Amino acid sequence: MSTTTVAVIGLGIMGGPMAANLVRSGFDVVGYNRSPAKVETLVSAGGRGASSIAEAVAEADVILTMVPDSPDVEEVALGEDGIIAHARAGSLWIDASTIRPDVAVTVAQAAKAKGIRCLDAPVSGGEQGAVEGTPSIMVGGEQSVFDEALPVLEAVGKTIVLVGPSGSGQTVKAANQLIVAGTIELVAEALTFLQAY
Repeated sequence: MSTTTVAVIGLGIMGGPMAANLVRSGFDVVGYNRSPAKVETLVSAGGRGASSIAEAVAEADVILTMVPDSPDVEEVALGEDGIIAHARAGSLWIDASTIRPDVAVTVAQAAKAKGIRCLDAPVSGGEQGAVEGTPSIMVGGEQSVFDEALPVLEAVGKTIVLVGPSGSGQTVKAANQLIVAGTIELVAEALTFLQAY
């Protein structure tokens, strides 16, 4: 049985450790990042480097993106050098970035029109979680695609849940962030209250 090739686009604070964990789990990992130093780090960990998104995704079975925001995902997905223009039909794209749910739905529809199956799969757990391979992953998409993606997701995360159709992973992540922000605010209020009395 041949090894699954995973292209990782975005090798920053979260994407770099996730790519390294995929290498450790036995996947053939090819990475692309705007700054070449991050690509060199992946190569030194046993992965392969690519000089463009097009090169990274050309032969990939699975594509994992971890970029900062919605416009970045749109560029990586829809640009001339992007995933949709260069990935093979039948490949599976997992976007682990945290973006707007409506953008997740739009890029998933564009991918589907080109025969690329898509999941939005934002993660929660921070840099240390990415290093340890323990983040929670909230996934939006079809059950059959989720089932196929599970070995890749299990290499980079621990609690992995399909929460609904495309965009749902991002919606649950937004709710998660509201809870976190609200908790931090309450702790700050409690500390202020305690100091006052």
